[in-house]
Amino acid sequence: MRHDLQDKIAHADQRQLKEIYGLVTNYLNGHDDEREWQSLSEPMKAKLAESIKQADAGLGREMGEVLNDMRKKFGLNG
Repeated sequence: MRHDLQDKIAHADQRQLKEIYGLVTNYLNGHDDEREWQSLSEPMKAKLAESIKQADAGLGREMGEVLNDMRKKFGLNG
C-alpha cells in the first residue's frame, strides 16, 4: 500500500499534489469536520444544505468547467 501511494504521489500533477497535501495535513492535524460545522452560522448551514441538495439532484457543474467559464468571462489567465 505504501509503495502504491508513493507512486500516485510521484505521478500527481501540481493541482493534485496541493489537494493531497491538504488532505494529509488536515488528517495529521486532527481536522475536526464536526467542530467546523458547528462553528458555522445557521444561515451558512442552510445555504450549504441547499447546495448539497442541488448537487445531489445533478444541478452542479465540475469545478474546472466553472473556472474556465469565469476565466473567459473576466479575461483571466491561469
